[in-house]
Amino acid sequence: MSIGLAKYWKLVVSALVIGMGGHAAAAPAVPGQELVRTYCSGCHRENSGSFERISAIRKTPEGWVMTLFRMRQVHGLVLEDAVHDSIVRYLADTQGLAPSESAAGRFALERRPNAQDMDLGPEISVMCGRCHSIARAALQRRDEEEWRKLAHTHVGQWTSIEYSASGRDRPWWQIASGPLPAKLAALYPLSTTAWTDWKALPARDLTGNWVVSGHMPGGKDFFGKARIDREEGGGYKAAYQLTDVTDFEFAGESKALVYTGYEWRGSAQVRDRSWREVYALSEDGNRLSGRWFDSEHAEEGGEWTAIREGGAAEVLALFPQSLRAGSTTLVTMVGNGLASTRGAPASFGDTAKVTVVQNEANRVRVLVKLAANATPGMRKVSTGGATGKVAVYTQIDQIDVVPAYAIARLGGGKAAPVAAQFEAMASTRLPNGELLPLGPMTADWTSIPFDAEAKRTEDFKYAGHFDARGRFLPSAAGPNPAREFSGDNVGNLTVVARATDGSRSVEGRGHLVVTVQRWITPPIY
Repeated sequence: MSIGLAKYWKLVVSALVIGMGGHAAAAPAVPGQELVRTYCSGCHRENSGSFERISAIRKTPEGWVMTLFRMRQVHGLVLEDAVHDSIVRYLADTQGLAPSESAAGRFALERRPNAQDMDLGPEISVMCGRCHSIARAALQRRDEEEWRKLAHTHVGQWTSIEYSASGRDRPWWQIASGPLPAKLAALYPLSTTAWTDWKALPARDLTGNWVVSGHMPGGKDFFGKARIDREEGGGYKAAYQLTDVTDFEFAGESKALVYTGYEWRGSAQVRDRSWREVYALSEDGNRLSGRWFDSEHAEEGGEWTAIREGGAAEVLALFPQSLRAGSTTLVTMVGNGLASTRGAPASFGDTAKVTVVQNEANRVRVLVKLAANATPGMRKVSTGGATGKVAVYTQIDQIDVVPAYAIARLGGGKAAPVAAQFEAMASTRLPNGELLPLGPMTADWTSIPFDAEAKRTEDFKYAGHFDARGRFLPSAAGPNPAREFSGDNVGNLTVVARATDGSRSVEGRGHLVVTVQRWITPPIY
């Protein structure tokens, strides 16, 4: 049975009702354990407070939500919302992952589109990664016996798994039930020092004022402030006052819940759009970072970073990231301790004349007039007690399409299309031959056939089109009687980004595959 992203996230957000700021000790262990005993021990035998299979696993919040969803779909387990929430709360807090353990697979939790999956070698890529991301395996912890039981579970539920694509060239079952569990247990063991140390750390309270900065690929940079407060019942609420780089101001509100002392999961309403928030709290409790994205289209989203207001002097973000020699540019710096004084005015180094336009502790704006003979390269900037870096260039020498390879999916019926968002990332070549990144640039976007076959079948004509901000919007699914054999509107395309640099034009290229509809969108792909 398929399930949409919105429905899955409804389950995820509802499940994240936890005691805030706590690690394992913050969860009400006795009530949670009693619920597991009441609703789970009929199948998972209990022995001295441990439950067969359940107690031998550690997972992320999304991992436990997926487990309970599978219990419902496969075994008919029906739970009231409050019971479901409390069980997930208990399991996530007592059997979660430490920050260092979840770090490598966070791209899957944050639903980053077209992210490169983890590489654990060719064997695990075939044995595990041909059906789901390697990250899904990496975001859980088991001992060798439990990894072996997982192999048995896979074959029991998907009986043809060993005969699927890429598995027929090897003795799949002999590997899955033989050496593979030991390899996985060595990579992702149940008992670790990282988890023991993390549980021992004190709880962090997120209440207070925060300085926010973010970037939306193909959209705009934004910055501002957030006020985070506790809510009755243990959750948090946040109120945002944000501004994009064109000075357009907008506000939003968020309700969030935190697992395991650092896993922020929120649902926000900003500018009439519903967003999901997947952030990680730093160990000291002073930084939130991650990704927020459209609740219905996870491919539409961006970076999000917040630091506590009044903390150590720091340039959190600088817009734009690069300055052209001989230009005058309005630069915005966001962070802590930024206000300049007469004795320590904002500085952009030699050959730069700086005029302060706005001078606040968390936001400084300056007009930077850079001499025509300014030396290209990365240079230090300073304001107040904080320092940062900005790139200086005389011309754009290269455009890279990011991502270099992407997948978009057709829409139709109950399956929504999956767009592909690109950015044109500019670089300049320094005298030593090194390429210096300059950040995203405005570009014109087109597509052409990737190869001779794509040209013959006119894929560029049927697969979809680009909008002005580099987002490829795929067509509706077929069959299309206008195509050969009434084929689907799939395509194999070369993405072309063309940026103007004075009288010059600089071009970059990428690869886009437009493929069939996506029917299943689990929280961890």
